[in-house]
Amino acid sequence: MTRGGGGDMKSFFRQQKTHAAAATTKPTGGVSKKAAANHHKKAALATNVHPAPDHGAGSRQQEEAEAEQRERAGREFDMDTRYGPCLGVTRAQRWRRAAALGLAPPPALLALCADEQPCLWEGRV
Repeated sequence: MTRGGGGDMKSFFRQQKTHAAAATTKPTGGVSKKAAANHHKKAALATNVHPAPDHGAGSRQQEEAEAEQRERAGREFDMDTRYGPCLGVTRAQRWRRAAALGLAPPPALLALCADEQPCLWEGRV
């Protein structure tokens, strides 16, 4: 019934070293030094890369970027609960309601909002 020849308690219940138990546990989700170094190296390389200029498509890309910025501002307005609920009303109606209630909506947003432009949640909820 004993291991290792000795009949004492220490030979039967052998102690295990703490580093053996630590090796079997999973990492806690931190970033390793090696992965962080590779990420920083890639980021540094990416900052030095300059895309070739595309002549002729600049105005179209600029228009798309402006349209995306307008849409992003509208989505942020829809997600902001400070201006009241947005279901069942257009963005412009919601802006006017918030202004009438003294909630100070962004004035630049009224120019971007059309009366027929629905809120972000229209038809989804």
